[in-house]
Amino acid sequence: MTRIFCFGGAHIDRTARCKAAFIPGASNPVVVGTTLGGAALNTALNLKRLGADVFLFSSVGEDAVGSEVAHALDKLGLSRAGLICRRNQSSANYTAILDHAGELVAGLADMEIYEGLVPSDMNRAVAACEVMPEAGDFAFLDANLPAAVLEDLSASLHAKGLSLGAASVSPAKVGRQFNILKNLNFLFCSQAELAALAQLETLDEATLRQAGCELSARHRIAVFMTRGGEGLVLFNDGVITDYPALPAEVVDVNGAGDAFAAGTLQALMQGANLAEAVGFGQATAGLTLETAGSTFANLSRDGVLARLGR
Repeated sequence: MTRIFCFGGAHIDRTARCKAAFIPGASNPVVVGTTLGGAALNTALNLKRLGADVFLFSSVGEDAVGSEVAHALDKLGLSRAGLICRRNQSSANYTAILDHAGELVAGLADMEIYEGLVPSDMNRAVAACEVMPEAGDFAFLDANLPAAVLEDLSASLHAKGLSLGAASVSPAKVGRQFNILKNLNFLFCSQAELAALAQLETLDEATLRQAGCELSARHRIAVFMTRGGEGLVLFNDGVITDYPALPAEVVDVNGAGDAFAAGTLQALMQGANLAEAVGFGQATAGLTLETAGSTFANLSRDGVLARLGR
């Protein structure tokens, strides 16, 4: 079985969903929920539920959140050997403010624990794992990690012959990915993240498409640019393909991008072509959109195939 090694954020997601239309600068009545989160953790959990052989590497504090992340891994049969536990530091957390329709109004991220990581930390975590990455395996890296860690990891894993996917996470963090694009096979990003990566000052559709096409051709990578309810655009070696969104009754957008990445990567690991992988990823994201929280606890390969009508 092909294995996948996930590196990046593993923390708590809090969602505050407005009961009515969001009013800026005012007190908005909300319903608050808490769930596990972090792009790497969400992706790892989704991949495990889809049947992949997964290993997670992240950093947590010696606190209740760190314990909750470790217990979640135990529950799903994932190794906790890759968790770097830091004393006297709080685990990361992310707060998503959603409007009454479940769309993101603002995201508030406290990720300080990741900022102190250095390449040797991740190297020790990998060495502590019961297996080592090797040619033919996959890896997933999110931009919660510092640039130096991303550069060292991506270079090492690329040299070993792994297929690498990466998530941009937020426009504020895409700059950390400038120097790893040459090592990637797949990049998952939003429109705003692609604009930041290409150093654009506009989200103009034509300019974004040109930038995505040039980025894909220059680095010979597949770039998946998600567009929410408008579907996504795939840039592959300079070729542009549009995919409309699959129907979904949106409850919570938090984690949908991670679900798309997980489904897409799982399909690719099973030998699917890019078009097939996109469909599988979109169906995985659709199931996640229709549940509260950042992952769908009952996610399964059969469930995704049923969503696709197979």
